[in-house]
Amino acid sequence: MYYRMGEKLQPFGDQAPAQWENILAVLSPEAAFAVLPENIRASDFLNHSGELRFCRLMLEGDKIGGHFHVPARQKQAAHDFSVVWWNGNLLFVDRDGFVQECVQRVLEMRPHKADGADNFLVDFLLVLIAGDLAYIQQLEERTSGLEQAVLNGKTESFINQMSMLRKELNRFNRYYAQLMDVASFLQENAADLLDASSQQRLGYFSRRIFNLREETQMLREYASQVSSEYQAQVDIAQNRTMKLLTVVTTLFLPLSLIVGWYGMNFVNMPELRWTYGYPAVAVLSLAVVLLCLLFFWKKRWL
Repeated sequence: MYYRMGEKLQPFGDQAPAQWENILAVLSPEAAFAVLPENIRASDFLNHSGELRFCRLMLEGDKIGGHFHVPARQKQAAHDFSVVWWNGNLLFVDRDGFVQECVQRVLEMRPHKADGADNFLVDFLLVLIAGDLAYIQQLEERTSGLEQAVLNGKTESFINQMSMLRKELNRFNRYYAQLMDVASFLQENAADLLDASSQQRLGYFSRRIFNLREETQMLREYASQVSSEYQAQVDIAQNRTMKLLTVVTTLFLPLSLIVGWYGMNFVNMPELRWTYGYPAVAVLSLAVVLLCLLFFWKKRWL
């Protein structure tokens, strides 16, 4: 799909323009290599678009371009696309239709003065993170739910759920760090291509990215605290088990002594031929157990 960039984006279909001037093109990889000028087709920006898993912009002569990787979410697959900015034109190599969706969202959000590739590119970056704060809140709610489950003792699937959550947080933390690098690259290397409006909005984008990364890092710390709470619950359960085993072992220690003592069967042992010897030992064993239980109960070890 091709658009002519001005105060409004004007689509003019799927036919390649005769002259590339203030053109926005959203093309599939096959279409891009078929219709683009030779100097753009040969660019490294269009190579390996499906293999790179990070966001990066670079300079190549009079062109700025690179690759973007939007990480997967809970119910949304990851997206990869390439971008090239040259001579006032913008090209997006859209591999799965994600860029076209973003273009439609840009069309819905452009009430400000926007008349060139610089304005559109900044608007596009803002669209990439438009719903991320709400998504981070969902991640926080998931973390809070895991914490409540730990407090309620429902930890059967905690490790798997927490592992998935922490991986997701790590992906988005890296994603925001890379977008911060993209914004810094544009401010450092494309300042002469950005008008006052786009520079202001790029600064706004940078602040939003910084805030999103701060939120993500705080949520990572929260997830670590919940993991510590889970480990504490596991330790408490293990301590209770060890306490029970210790009590049982302590109860049977004096009984083992009695069994060992009266199991020697020496000839001169008076209890050996005593009619009530066996019941007496049984009563003695029971008395020892009861005394030990009473002692543990008073010490509140039971």
